[in-house]
Amino acid sequence: MELLALLSDSDMIILNVKRALHQFTVYPLKTLEELEELYRNIPLNLVLIESDSYKLHSFRDFLGKLDENKVVLITPERPDKYEMDNLPNSVFDCVDVEKVMYDLPVVVKRVLERQRLENELRLLTQSREVAKPVKIQALNRGEIESLPGRFDSIPTGRYIHEKVIVNFARMLTVSFDMRKLLDHFIDSVMEIARVSKMSVMLKDKTGFHVRAQYGLDPYIADNIKLGKDSALASWLTNTGRILHKPVSFVNTASVSIGSEMEALRCLISFPMIYKGKLIGIFNIDNKVTAEPFYREELEIIYILCNYLAAAVKDVDLYHQIWYQKEFTNNMLSSMNSGMIAIDRDEKITIFNQQASEILNFDTSRIFGSDLRALPSPLGDILYETMVTGKTYKRFEVIINPTKLPLGINSYRLTDEQGNPVGAGIVFSDLSDSKKLEEQRNKAEKLKAVNDLMAKIAHEVRNPLTSIQTFTQLLNEKYADDDLNKFYISTVSQSIRMLDSLIDKLVTFSTSQHYNFEKVNVNDFMNEAAAFISKNIPETHKFSKELTDKTMYINIDRKNIIKSVYYLVMSIIDRTPDGTFIIMNTNAVIKEVPCVEISLSFEGDELSKEGKPDLLKPLLDIKHLGTELNIPISHKIIEGHGGVLDIRSGAGLNAFIITLPILDRRSTNISIEGGHING
Repeated sequence: MELLALLSDSDMIILNVKRALHQFTVYPLKTLEELEELYRNIPLNLVLIESDSYKLHSFRDFLGKLDENKVVLITPERPDKYEMDNLPNSVFDCVDVEKVMYDLPVVVKRVLERQRLENELRLLTQSREVAKPVKIQALNRGEIESLPGRFDSIPTGRYIHEKVIVNFARMLTVSFDMRKLLDHFIDSVMEIARVSKMSVMLKDKTGFHVRAQYGLDPYIADNIKLGKDSALASWLTNTGRILHKPVSFVNTASVSIGSEMEALRCLISFPMIYKGKLIGIFNIDNKVTAEPFYREELEIIYILCNYLAAAVKDVDLYHQIWYQKEFTNNMLSSMNSGMIAIDRDEKITIFNQQASEILNFDTSRIFGSDLRALPSPLGDILYETMVTGKTYKRFEVIINPTKLPLGINSYRLTDEQGNPVGAGIVFSDLSDSKKLEEQRNKAEKLKAVNDLMAKIAHEVRNPLTSIQTFTQLLNEKYADDDLNKFYISTVSQSIRMLDSLIDKLVTFSTSQHYNFEKVNVNDFMNEAAAFISKNIPETHKFSKELTDKTMYINIDRKNIIKSVYYLVMSIIDRTPDGTFIIMNTNAVIKEVPCVEISLSFEGDELSKEGKPDLLKPLLDIKHLGTELNIPISHKIIEGHGGVLDIRSGAGLNAFIITLPILDRRSTNISIEGGHING
């Protein structure tokens, strides 16, 4: 840990030097008097002086007092050889002020390296002189070392144990305030031993920094840093014992330790150990009364340091939890969705602002209360998720009595062992989306109605025009029997076309009143097949396959036959000549027993995306008559409580009509694989 002093009256030079030497502690000074005072009180590794040649005489006397290779000059231009030879021995080198960022780090590292080599040579010379004293051997073994006359095992009794305990107990009332904690610790140490200087250094990602101090220079305290792998930190980490500043140097580590403790202005360093790791260093200097340190004093301070380490970690953990809580609260308060959570005691532990606004609940009233205070079914979902582990994804519910629609996702909360400790739900108000969906449906229906009206006018005009024209021609050409028959046939066809179109439009646009009756499925199949075979064109073939089961359905016979016929006409319109259409039936089990009536035909399989479009009304307005077939069938089937579906596979397509079975007689029916077998 190197400490450098910089003498300069230029803020720009000070800033550039600090940037260039960012790995060192640089102490800026404005006057020579300040530099002399600092040098007397603090051991400096190097002095940097920014000056031009005509100012050298003003601090030449000061340079003469310094050790060799202790100064680096920062000058506007490098002095010539004659000027360099006349500089004091304390000046190591000169650096051009314009090249501070590039040259200064190299020069500083070179002079510091030379100082280290000189220290090692001095250490080697000392080791050859005389046998090491007992106290130096003790230092080699890592034992506590003391200065002559500065250590005794008998306490003076100057301090009062009760005061120490009371002062240290105040540390428990600081409400996790790190500054107050360290101040109370320093007060506690002061009750044990009145020392001139002390400092508490705590470890962070970059090293050890002074977090609290007494008697040190404020700038040094704020800027000095002890690296994680420094000699002092390494010794305390490896031994975990009290360290006294060495008075004799037996190896390079002891030299570095002495230098670092000198910079920290301390005589003794105490490790702050937490769970076997060094998290801090406590340093103290001599007593103000020049009394010796006693074993009991050092032991008590050592114990207090370990208690302080635990307290520091608790404060750090508290602040981490507090910051995490604040972060979580900020996230919850800024969410667009409501969130509610409960603990294992079924108490509400989270109820964010959005939940309060959506449900119109007061957060202060609901927070901490039982989950049964929540509107149904929110409490039921939370309880079910916590107890059974069942989760809901995009689940829609209606909150009574306001009829508020919500979309809900639920989550189970577990501990490290996977045991349930609570549950949470995230929900959003679906009112706006429901309104948008209704408006969209209304817009689609309105557009469909507008298109329908335009097409009706066109479709009705065509047959009426032909009827009017042929009626006029009939009066003029009545004598021609062949022409008369042609006119009558054409007019009849136009009338039938108009009648069919009007019937479809009435069925599609008005509410139907069905006359339900109990009908045997096979009887219905026979009637539908007879009607279809009579009315379909000769280009297509139609057949039926009856079931051997006796099943009854509740239907309006006329309308259901019409719906099947319209589906067949839709198939004919979409398939080439020669297509064979087969109608058969099968019983299946869903929520209730149902009968499936299928109209299957060969052809290109319908795509998954194209199937829903077939069920939409007025897919192609250019063919109004044919495009109304499927929507009308769909409407009639839904009016009977049934479902219309489209299936494709293995080169076959099929319209599937599913209707609930009303009754089953004279058959034994079993359920296997979702189908009913007789």
